[in-house]
Amino acid sequence: IRHNPIMFSLSALLSAVLAVAWVAVDAFQTSYQESMVHRPSPSIHLSDHLTNIHSLHTLSASTQSNEQITNSEIDTLFNILCDSTILFDPSRGTCCRNKCSGCTYLDDSGNFLFDEYVATADDAQGGWLAPYVKVDFGDRIQVSTWSKVLFPDAETKEMERCDVEKLLGEPDVGELAMQSLWTVLSPSAGYPRLSSTEIVRAIKGMEGAQYEKGGAVDYSSFSTAMLNAAATSIASDRNDSEKIDYDALSKEELLQMVEERGMKTNFPKMKRIIIEELRFWDANGRQGKRHPVKNTLS
Repeated sequence: IRHNPIMFSLSALLSAVLAVAWVAVDAFQTSYQESMVHRPSPSIHLSDHLTNIHSLHTLSASTQSNEQITNSEIDTLFNILCDSTILFDPSRGTCCRNKCSGCTYLDDSGNFLFDEYVATADDAQGGWLAPYVKVDFGDRIQVSTWSKVLFPDAETKEMERCDVEKLLGEPDVGELAMQSLWTVLSPSAGYPRLSSTEIVRAIKGMEGAQYEKGGAVDYSSFSTAMLNAAATSIASDRNDSEKIDYDALSKEELLQMVEERGMKTNFPKMKRIIIEELRFWDANGRQGKRHPVKNTLS
């Protein structure tokens, strides 16, 4: 080869090409390794997708950490909703109200028997949350104060969470107190709206409800329930100071989260729909029901 100029030129050219190729390959490997250092592992856990944004609940953790519900706020809300007089049906709803002959719930005049409880002037926070919407004893009919306040229109069957403050006359209380009241008036967590029947269930089921008065709730029991609800709300938001950025997850990861929550999957497997289902679950603690026409969750 050394004595053949043509072959020597070809050999030199081939060596140069190989040298350039080797440099290019080495540069590619170096660049690839550097990029892999900053690339997230495909096996990363879902929790690593959490973003440092504030909680999207009604109350932010940063606000609640320094906020406490006050006795004045509890007094204000109780006085708006309570009755100073309540009536109790001794039959506990078992009387058919047909004035049957020999009915033990009729007095000598043929009128329905009932017990009446009246708060005295000596009571600092006299009154009760009535355990009914309306009681009818024929000559005596009484509608609870809370039902008239929260359901002023007879056609209104449910009230929304966002309407409570307006219905109460926008009292001088904080957001924590309003959120606690909604919790107290709910039979369980996660109700986006409430009916009067559900509020009756919540009142009768409240700790301290007085059985001898049909399940009425006095100020002391209401106050305890409000303070417990506030403490639970604060603790919940402190533990939930970070929310999942659903938009950053893949559809497969979103469906995995649906499965982990035990949610039904009878909805279109579109990313937007899946995220909507998950966000409703986060806000209400249960899976929503999709309207067949409006396609909205409730």
